[in-house]
Amino acid sequence: MPLAKLFSSIILVSLIICASVRASYAGPGIGSNLGLRSQVDAKAQGGAFQVPAELRARVDFWKDIFATYTSNQIVIHYRDFPQVRFGLLDFSNEAKTMNPVVLERYKDRIEKEALTTMREQLTALSKGEEPKTPFQQQVADLLRDIPGGAIKYKRLIDDDLIRTQSGIRERYAEAIRKSWRYLPVMEQIFVSDYGLPKELTRLPFIESSFDYTAYSSVGAAGIWQFMPRTARAHKMQVGRYVDERRDPIRATRAAAEYLRAAYSSLGTWPLAITSYNHGISGVRSKVKRAGTNNLAAIIEDPRERYFGFASSNFYPEFLAALEIFQDHQKYFPEIPIEQPLRLVSVPIRSSVSANHVVRQTGVSIQALKEANYALLDPIWRGAARIPAGYVLRVPIEYQQHAERVITPENVPMRAASKTKSSGSKLPAPIEPAQAEEREPRISKQRYIVQPGDSLFTISKRSGASIKKIKQANRLTSAKIMVGQIIIIP
Repeated sequence: MPLAKLFSSIILVSLIICASVRASYAGPGIGSNLGLRSQVDAKAQGGAFQVPAELRARVDFWKDIFATYTSNQIVIHYRDFPQVRFGLLDFSNEAKTMNPVVLERYKDRIEKEALTTMREQLTALSKGEEPKTPFQQQVADLLRDIPGGAIKYKRLIDDDLIRTQSGIRERYAEAIRKSWRYLPVMEQIFVSDYGLPKELTRLPFIESSFDYTAYSSVGAAGIWQFMPRTARAHKMQVGRYVDERRDPIRATRAAAEYLRAAYSSLGTWPLAITSYNHGISGVRSKVKRAGTNNLAAIIEDPRERYFGFASSNFYPEFLAALEIFQDHQKYFPEIPIEQPLRLVSVPIRSSVSANHVVRQTGVSIQALKEANYALLDPIWRGAARIPAGYVLRVPIEYQQHAERVITPENVPMRAASKTKSSGSKLPAPIEPAQAEEREPRISKQRYIVQPGDSLFTISKRSGASIKKIKQANRLTSAKIMVGQIIIIP
């Protein structure tokens, strides 16, 4: 039912003076067991990924967040059942004229005012009073199938169940564009190597927006957002110079391993996918507590919340991402289909610098980065080398020159010695990220600092005085670092 008169005059006065406010609603869809209206998509997702009737409205909510609403539109909704929408704050017009910093402060203020006004209106309902304003009546209609009487309105206030969600259409469009780089090879890994549905490769849309260099606030990384401990359990290297969680191919294999094990343990894809966010044992305990393995029934149960917000919405978000991608030209007609990266793999026999690869192959640094997201910043700025044993990927158009990178690189390198470390006057080290054990190397002009070295030991072996070494390297103290290149006068 349209909400043309969602807000009372008080709320409208409070909000319209500052922002364009529109009330919108897509049907409650809290659960078919409550007899609520729900539309079933006629398009089958293929195999196990059809949208259950109970989840249709929730899935549609996330489709709107991903593909319709922009970052300048904020949906006000019910936390437990996000498909129940109370209204929309639209700052699209303000965004055209306001400074971005000012706009964000403005949006924050208006959002707080809107939530305060809504809570004031809900207070009367929480005391058992009959609805008197259009907004109160609308809330009563929306929540009529949720048991609890006046208590459910009190919970809206006390448990902070009125939530806001900004649209991410711009970010999702970028995710669609980036996804083509590796999606074909990801599908091949899932289907051919692990016998899994290719649809599972759409999970990075909700995990990372296909940001290949993503790091979360809790330390997860890459498009599959692996935590360090889980990554190492799947034999991925996580270090200062190489982080294979950011390697789309290596991480995709690990994700396939996990999802196959999760499905084997939990028995259904909705539960296995939810476990990617909540853990296998965590999902199993919730299923036992709920007494059913029907995820839709667990999520939409109006009496008890078994999962938190993120886990409750993880599978519905996946279904939304799946539908959007299947018809991406409809939702994002402005995003052209990019050609996937075609790469060749070259095992590195001895450590080399990124500049060496560029010189030997002719590939640009940017193209090399997009083919090797696992290599971290110290390698790209010349502070460390690509370690021996790393499987380097090079665009296929440079294949005829790719084998050149296995040629040992002469040390020292003039280009690397000119590179400055950030915030330091010392020449940047170019030692391998994972240094092989070997005897310290002293040349006529330069020396790579080894573990246990000091200016005293270097002076003693080279015959140059500490004073002259410090002068030649513009050192203001005797402190040196492993991997640092020291000029021997």
